[in-house]
Amino acid sequence: MNRIIGSYVIIIIVVGLIGFGGVYSQRYLDRSASQLVVELEEVKKAVEQERWKESRDAYAKFNKNWSKAHENWAMFTDHFELDNIEMRLTRGRSFIEAEDATNAIAEFNEAIMLLDHIPERERLTLYNIF
Repeated sequence: MNRIIGSYVIIIIVVGLIGFGGVYSQRYLDRSASQLVVELEEVKKAVEQERWKESRDAYAKFNKNWSKAHENWAMFTDHFELDNIEMRLTRGRSFIEAEDATNAIAEFNEAIMLLDHIPERERLTLYNIF
């Protein structure tokens, strides 16, 4: 009888840890994606106004935070999505260096959309399961 109760306790603990881990990872994705979107919006705003030094500085700040988030997101997010974001950011940075505002804005808009999409895609919903 004690073995059965012990087994149930272990199962409840494991399920609880999995649930807690899922909630924690989703909250982290939501918070970090929101922060990254705000920072990338600042880069885009500087590019729109063609303030190239400011846009380079804002991109450097964003890229530092993106590198940290990228490492953490890689543990529980589809790498294809991360690669897509990375490609948009690399192109956007190249367009900043070339001082091409139109293309840089387009790339950053796509990166922002992808950053917003990842937490939504990883959220546990019936739509994502089926």
